[in-house]
Amino acid sequence: MRAIVELAWFEDFLEIAATRNFSTAAASRNISQPAFSRRIRALEAWVGAELIDRSTYPVHLTSAGNIFVPRCQEMLRDVYRLRTDCRNAAGASSRLLTFAALHTLAIYFFPKWISQPDMPNAPVRSSMHTGDFLECVEHLSSGKCDFAITYDHPDGPPVLEAGPFESLQIGRDRLVLVSGVDETGKPLFDIDVPEGTRIPYLAYSWSDGYLGKLISLIQSRWRRPLNFSIVYQSSLAEGLKQMAIAGQGVVWLPQICVQKSIAQGELAQIGGQQMSLEIEIRIFRRVGARSRDGEALWKYLSRTAEQTRGHHILDPALTMR
Repeated sequence: MRAIVELAWFEDFLEIAATRNFSTAAASRNISQPAFSRRIRALEAWVGAELIDRSTYPVHLTSAGNIFVPRCQEMLRDVYRLRTDCRNAAGASSRLLTFAALHTLAIYFFPKWISQPDMPNAPVRSSMHTGDFLECVEHLSSGKCDFAITYDHPDGPPVLEAGPFESLQIGRDRLVLVSGVDETGKPLFDIDVPEGTRIPYLAYSWSDGYLGKLISLIQSRWRRPLNFSIVYQSSLAEGLKQMAIAGQGVVWLPQICVQKSIAQGELAQIGGQQMSLEIEIRIFRRVGARSRDGEALWKYLSRTAEQTRGHHILDPALTMR
């Protein structure tokens, strides 16, 4: 029998106990259904009893599962309360606020955002994990970071809408279609071309499916299908940008990472506003007790969001319009 148990398994169990549906629970935990099912099986093996009756739809808890629920909830509360107490006892001088963010936001947004002079406890002591969209979500879901910063759009896939999470909008950006330029500054490629004309395309890899889905939303606006031919893929926006500058094709990129290159004449926006999409920059956290510094930051951001409602949010991405 496996002697090691993972805290995430207990959180998984409470999710399936609440939703009574493996697909819904797996989506809430931001993992695949097969992986979620394996983790529930592993927990049951560790307990030594079946906790879920899978013979019904929706699933039900077994008698052992009903006994397990309140004890599991109490244990998780105690574990996280213990962690918070220990962190607070260690004092602010030894406490880092941990973030996970998309590479683009970590490079082009975070430094200016975290350096605002009115931030509480400025300068904020922080650490950053960068990754693609799914990595950032997983880091926050599993408690590996205090906050996750990512893009969001009302018509895009839901971002941490289920489960114990809350979010605030802290900025805006825009996905824009760009091309490298020739010696005269004219775009090397365009999309307003005869139907069927091949357009070399620089695409996000499948690991960053969120931006890919938003790009599909933009493409659906065009008056006819575009004959994109993928010549390069990457999960890094910065890598795609450099390929575009090198004249390898067209690519949708966050404006925050290309505005300087456009101003310097290395890239040109093509397709106009119809081929762009405004997106939110949001910060997410798990609901529950946090460190003093984490709570101070969230209260400050909440006040700022309330004060700027109906006005422009901190907006380093959209200084070029």
